[in-house]
Amino acid sequence: MNRKVSVMLPAEAEIRVTPREEVTPEDIARRRHIIRLYLTAILLLSAMFTLYIWQSTKMVEIKLSIKNLNKTIENLESSNEDIKAETTKLEAIDLIAQKAKSELGMVEPGKPLYIKLPPNWKSLYEK
Repeated sequence: MNRKVSVMLPAEAEIRVTPREEVTPEDIARRRHIIRLYLTAILLLSAMFTLYIWQSTKMVEIKLSIKNLNKTIENLESSNEDIKAETTKLEAIDLIAQKAKSELGMVEPGKPLYIKLPPNWKSLYEK
């Protein structure tokens, strides 16, 4: 079942064919030059945008590391203050003398020293 379809155009309808303009080699060279310029501009803009994004990312990374370093500095300064306070406390002469007497058995010069002997001290020396 092959059907043929025919279309009838009105008599007034004309098909106009315009002659194609002749393209000279200079026109082709000019068009290629313009295309190259556009492509170069697009490439440069893309590179600049990529550089801007990379730079912004690096700035955010640097800001975060500065923030972390500042927190670390604050913690270390606080620890340093605590250690200085403890050092000052431990360097007090009275505290040193008290610890030496109680823990190490220090006797001040001019005071008698009493030594406790075990109950069987005589048997230890008689042998």
